[in-house]
Amino acid sequence: MTTPEKQNPGLVARLFDIRSVIGALLGIYGILLTLAGLFPSVFGNKTHSSPANNVVDMSVGTSANLWVGLAMLAIALIFGGWAIMRPAVVGEATD
Repeated sequence: MTTPEKQNPGLVARLFDIRSVIGALLGIYGILLTLAGLFPSVFGNKTHSSPANNVVDMSVGTSANLWVGLAMLAIALIFGGWAIMRPAVVGEATD
């Protein structure tokens, strides 16, 4: 009986390639941040005080979630393209 790893070791190597994992995580977080930037009333309270009153709210008035989310999506696409253009090479197993 053969396991999937022995039938197609390249598929498992590509699936768990660090570039694929990083790209997927950045993509998921990028989608969430982009949605939070596009629909702020759904994901948080929009009634903020001025930034001078609260040091944590330094991004009041800007769409930081949107821009960071879009940047994360762009980086995720770069990682995904890199993983597709130069896939992981799996050497021959020696028994």
